[in-house]
Amino acid sequence: MSTERQQPDPSAEPICFPTDEEVGLAAALEQGPIRINGFIREEQDFRQQDSRRDLLVTAIRGGASLNGYYYSEAILQRLADLLDNAHAYVDHARNDSESRARSVRDIVGFYRAPRYVPPTTDEPGRVDATLHILESADWLWRLIREAWTLGQPDLIGLSIDIYGTWQLRESQDGSRPLREVISVSALNSCDIVTRPSAGGGIRRILSDRTPPQAAIPWVTASATTLQRGFHMSAANSHTSPNSLNPINDPQNSQLPGQLNLSSPICEQAEATSTHDPLLQELHLERARLTLERRLQEVRLPEVIKQHLRHRYEGRIFEVAELDEAIAEQRQILAELVTAGLVRDHGYARPEIGEQITEAEKIQAAFDRMFDLEIDTSRLGNIRGFTSIREAYARVTGDPSVSGFSERSLLGQIRIGEHAPLLRISEGDLTTASFSYLLGTSMNKRLLKDYQAWPAEWQKFCTIVPIKDFKQQTRVRLGAFGSLSTVAEDAAYTRLSLTDTAATYVPMKRGNLVTISRETIINDDLMAIRQIPTKLAVAAAYTLAEFVYGFLSGNPTIYDGSPLFTTGNPHNNLGNAALSTAAMQAGVTAMREQTNFAGKRIGLRPRYLVVPPELEWTAMIATRSAGIPGSPNNDINPMMGYVTPIVSPQLTSPTQWFLVADPREVDTIEIGFVGGQVNPVLFIQDQPLYGLNFTQDVISYKIRHEYGGAVVDYRGLYRGI
Repeated sequence: MSTERQQPDPSAEPICFPTDEEVGLAAALEQGPIRINGFIREEQDFRQQDSRRDLLVTAIRGGASLNGYYYSEAILQRLADLLDNAHAYVDHARNDSESRARSVRDIVGFYRAPRYVPPTTDEPGRVDATLHILESADWLWRLIREAWTLGQPDLIGLSIDIYGTWQLRESQDGSRPLREVISVSALNSCDIVTRPSAGGGIRRILSDRTPPQAAIPWVTASATTLQRGFHMSAANSHTSPNSLNPINDPQNSQLPGQLNLSSPICEQAEATSTHDPLLQELHLERARLTLERRLQEVRLPEVIKQHLRHRYEGRIFEVAELDEAIAEQRQILAELVTAGLVRDHGYARPEIGEQITEAEKIQAAFDRMFDLEIDTSRLGNIRGFTSIREAYARVTGDPSVSGFSERSLLGQIRIGEHAPLLRISEGDLTTASFSYLLGTSMNKRLLKDYQAWPAEWQKFCTIVPIKDFKQQTRVRLGAFGSLSTVAEDAAYTRLSLTDTAATYVPMKRGNLVTISRETIINDDLMAIRQIPTKLAVAAAYTLAEFVYGFLSGNPTIYDGSPLFTTGNPHNNLGNAALSTAAMQAGVTAMREQTNFAGKRIGLRPRYLVVPPELEWTAMIATRSAGIPGSPNNDINPMMGYVTPIVSPQLTSPTQWFLVADPREVDTIEIGFVGGQVNPVLFIQDQPLYGLNFTQDVISYKIRHEYGGAVVDYRGLYRGI
């Protein structure tokens, strides 16, 4: 090929190129076919984008949100007007006062060029805008960049924080009434959250990268190197100077760096060489770029996007065909949403533990308020609420504690009636009410304190689950004596067994605890924090009193006799004060206990149960090497023989007890209804029922259900 520059034909239309490279290109075209070695880049150069940090985002979508609000086209247009230059923060404000005056240190970006996008056949109306991430929020930019690179743009979303009014309207499916937003008085912010409720999210990252002027723009957009022969006759082409450079073409609206086959040069190439291999490659490239760009714009699960990629990769298709396939997938997902199989405004089905919701963060703040531990590795170092009023305002949006929380209004506002001006935030945080969140943390605190309370009675009692409140019967069969001798050709002697039965009926124990509106207004956090601890102590102490009452009360048991008797029938009551000698007498008495056949069973005690008054006497008697008070330093046989248990529920200062191991012989059985060993805290917060309606209080009910009885006296001995 000759590289000598030829003069253009004077009769031809003059061609003026702004650079020497383009003049050389025109000269080469006149000499005949040329080969263009180029490469097309498809990936986004984030290093170039760092200087701009702009995102195309959707702030909110029309229709019904997950939180039960409904946004019409008029409200969306109003929000589009308010979104211009609005602030962007990470997470919503915790309370109403913080929402009105956020710290300047918390700003991560701002919005510009907002616009309302009307609805289409497959997508509701929405509000789009450009979100600029500030340089100070570089950590957020890196998070967005990595999520986008990994194909997980839905890891974060956008949620509006506004003040407005709403009225109830019927939903289309009739499942629940919707709160239709009818006016918006102010837009506090549009914040970045983990899981939006109204479809807010990032559509794509905007690039401000401009390709070099010397490059041929419609070839510099791929990640692979193409080497094809492109045949074009300069004499037959009637292209203007701008047509060779779409960047300078004012009629070309294509973004820099994108393939534009609708430009005049491409039209001429298509007309000149219909069957050219390079043209076929360019059509495939255009289809592939269109596919990727369209999949980035739509909100679909990644698995659906991969399905569409496999379906359309490697072939030329019309954009309408792709849009029809996307609409078909949306319809399928919409039916799954209706069936409750997937959730989220953008059809995303979150995995368990995949994302942290606003409700989880608020619950963690409640837990911290009650000094409970949280999973910091997953939730981070979340600050606990410093006051009960702060927690109430954060959840209900009712900072004045007027009683007009959204939950209560839903039961008072009729269809078509207007609600008062309230704060509306579309983060996923209204799935739980204030009373539920508070009650959950209170229940956790109650269980923690209850389980920390000493329960040494469990060492010598048998714990069993029971199904109901019916009378429980524990039948104990008798025993055989020695086997009889059988003579040759003689018949065996027949023996019979007798039995006894211990019975008891489980009982329900509990109380109501109320939190009044005055308590919340007065911000009496200390009083509320003490409630679960005091309930736990009360439940644990009540159960301990019930168990130790069998020892100190000497009740009548299953055989109609008192539990402890000096002689027959039980022979398990001593008359001496606690000492090593008295304990030895008790051990002997337990060793001599017999079964129903009159045979000694050789029991030995495992525990020594004493009141606080005898604690030190018990320690000396069981841990001294020599007999206490003995002048000859005699060896103490009771050292380490039994384990002392001190019970404050034993009120007699002289009574002491020896108890056998329940694994060797039954002693006392405690049965819990439904196997629920721990007490349970319940919440009554319906606004139109109970004390919540008549006295402006939230009621918490503690309940503990159990019963018990002595099932065998042989493993128990009492002194004095």
